[in-house]
Amino acid sequence: MRRPRVALVETSSPSTNVFSRSFLPRAGIPALGAILRDRGYECELWFQSLSPVSEDHLRQFDIVGISSLTVSAPEAYRLADAVRSGGTAVVMGGPHPTFMPEEALAHSDYVVLGEGEVSFTALVESIAKEEPPETIPGLAYRLPGGEIRRTGTAETADFASLPSPDFSLSPQVRRGRAPPILVTSRGCPYNCSFCSVTRLFGRRYRFKSNQQVIDELRPIQDRSVCFGDDNFCAHPKRTKSLLRDMIAQEAIPLRWSAEMTVEAGLDQELLDLMQETRCRIMYVGIESIHPETLKAYGKAHSVESIGRCIENLHRRDIGIHGMFVVNADDTPETVDEIVDYAVANDIDTIQVFALVPFPGTADYEQLEGRLLHREWEYYDGMHVVTEPRKCSAYELQIAIVKGMRRFYAPGRALASYRRGRAWRVKYRLGGYLLMRSWTRENAGYLERLRSG
Repeated sequence: MRRPRVALVETSSPSTNVFSRSFLPRAGIPALGAILRDRGYECELWFQSLSPVSEDHLRQFDIVGISSLTVSAPEAYRLADAVRSGGTAVVMGGPHPTFMPEEALAHSDYVVLGEGEVSFTALVESIAKEEPPETIPGLAYRLPGGEIRRTGTAETADFASLPSPDFSLSPQVRRGRAPPILVTSRGCPYNCSFCSVTRLFGRRYRFKSNQQVIDELRPIQDRSVCFGDDNFCAHPKRTKSLLRDMIAQEAIPLRWSAEMTVEAGLDQELLDLMQETRCRIMYVGIESIHPETLKAYGKAHSVESIGRCIENLHRRDIGIHGMFVVNADDTPETVDEIVDYAVANDIDTIQVFALVPFPGTADYEQLEGRLLHREWEYYDGMHVVTEPRKCSAYELQIAIVKGMRRFYAPGRALASYRRGRAWRVKYRLGGYLLMRSWTRENAGYLERLRSG
């Protein structure tokens, strides 16, 4: 049996968005690559966020797996069509293909539904043996007659037993310079209406061992590290245990950041450990400053606790990136109130997103009839894609643009220096440049909204 050569590609959106300046690939395909490596397969990894990916090169492989978010789906489909035209088998996976398999199968041979560590590996082996994949759970594919076959729910991966991601499988990554991103957990105990994480990975929280995380941290310890968990502090006891082990084993990075909830920002012991391990900034899902909206989103925190969270972080010189969502029942005044709140409470950086009903979320099911379009490249949070009830889509979009530009105004950025958080000046100037680029790039989209 000849083992097929496999390439895995993480696609990205070519347009400017709030993630454009991070340049950090996700850890999903490096983990999948490590599994294939251990089973003797030749595997290469490619990340569009790092540099362009050669379609001619990908056609040299027997199987190409393409991972896609909703915002990168158009690019993923374009790449899949180009690679597939040369006879290479294309497998799509990731959040968007998982929840839109019929759409994805117009551009691919197979779709992996949900977690791919078990399903994709079994699919590669079935292709190598020239066997039908009908007994492999977690797949969708077309039968010879054209109808789509789904093979049932995929087996949940034993996250703690997975090998560490292997970025060295990518020709784009220099030896010894793996991207400084670690994912220590999978799943989320919460069920926010606009998030697909729980439907993709489940609500059961699964962890790597502290030792595996520390071993992965060692090679990038001298750099600024991002913990890419969907909610790094969702299990406070475990997070504290990890931070204590990092201290005990002297595995503290130069600085680090992660996502957390407002409620985690009320845990004084946790925050002390974060300070001791050189946490620079936390990305906090504030979402709204109105109690009824927080309830509708499925958030557990109160408006009063938001202020306490901000104060607790700043007392320890830890920055806060406030993540807010404006929904289809909000108005331009809502945006003004958010920015006023962020300014008054000295939040370090913010994002004000229009609610995006991503496929696979409760909001998608509720708001599907109010979508302005399904041009997925605009489903990045920076574009209004649903019809508001109380104002026009253009009015809400302009309010978001003006609010973000007001917060990131150059004068405010230059005056934002704080002892212990001097980086705020650079971050806010970056926000100003991002919004300037976004406004120029999206002049056509704004005109489309304005003209209806």
